[in-house]
Amino acid sequence: MSYNKIWQLVARKLSGEASLDELKELEHLLQEYPEIAYKVDIYCQYFDNPSSQVYRTDEAKRRSLEQFRLQFNREFNNESEAVPLPLTYNSGAAMHGIKKWMAVAAGLITIAATVFFMTGREKGNAGIAQHKINEVNTMPGTRSKTVLPDGTIVWLNSDSRISYNADFGKNEREVTLTGEAFFDVAHNESVPMIVHAKTVSILVKGTAFNVRSYPGSDKVQTSLLRGSIELTTKDRPEQKILLKPNEKITIDVQENRPAANNDIPAPSAGTYNGNKKIYHIDSLKQSTLADVIPEVSWIENRLVFDNEPFTDVIDRMEKWYNVDIILTNQHLGGKNFSGVFEKENIAEALSALQIINYFDFEIMGRNVIIK
Repeated sequence: MSYNKIWQLVARKLSGEASLDELKELEHLLQEYPEIAYKVDIYCQYFDNPSSQVYRTDEAKRRSLEQFRLQFNREFNNESEAVPLPLTYNSGAAMHGIKKWMAVAAGLITIAATVFFMTGREKGNAGIAQHKINEVNTMPGTRSKTVLPDGTIVWLNSDSRISYNADFGKNEREVTLTGEAFFDVAHNESVPMIVHAKTVSILVKGTAFNVRSYPGSDKVQTSLLRGSIELTTKDRPEQKILLKPNEKITIDVQENRPAANNDIPAPSAGTYNGNKKIYHIDSLKQSTLADVIPEVSWIENRLVFDNEPFTDVIDRMEKWYNVDIILTNQHLGGKNFSGVFEKENIAEALSALQIINYFDFEIMGRNVIIK
């Protein structure tokens, strides 16, 4: 399959010319071809944060963007996946798109070196290779699947990122996660895998589990489907928490939490700092609405929540639909909602939730106001 269609849709999206149907088509294609999703994200991530450098002419900016495009294609070494230069000069509307692209050309040209570093394709000797970092990420509102060098399968949820050493699997298997991921870990007794999420480290040998650790959240949640995992926290490295299949642990990782009193043994249900419980373990349960466990339904491209507080539902819907939801009706925050969504858009999903607890909502671009 040629990837030209994906890059054409990306170009139209960034220039502000993509229709709603084209944006939906792009999301569908990125889910169908996850191996290109992280490349698209690298290409796009500087668009909202352009460089402060100013070029004297639009032509100079165009040349810089062209240089970035060529370098990007060389680093990924795949001419069949060549990134198009999304610039035309046919109309005033097109010129408006050109200026938007030119404004970020200086930022985009710097990504080539970042791509060179993150994808681990830089040529070098073995002594340097171990310090290189590979990174895989997903764009907001999309999900992807990747396979690590040891055969471990990783699904990445919306706006998530994993990083690992270029020599992953040889002497160590360490992964750092930002966001949410589901790991189906290849068994290797001699080289256990460690997943780092904020101040939590998860030790595994061969198992399947989900980790949710988004920026801005003061919790790390881990749901275990099979096998076993061992968790430790930065402030209590000597305390090992063992999780069994069909259990979910929620760990409080607030940085301003008081220092732990290590003389206090941890109860089976959790551990405490003073009067503050810093983790608790629950059982995973199948949804009453669908034949799936809600915590891992996203890897099947289904958004499922079962009798959850609206504040938690909002958090998941923001990631799923790539929107910002503003709740002005605070009374709704503590109400519980259930739902199963697959192909519904944000308006259709909210309309369905109105049946459970009525509310008004207004959609203005990426902003959703719930009244």
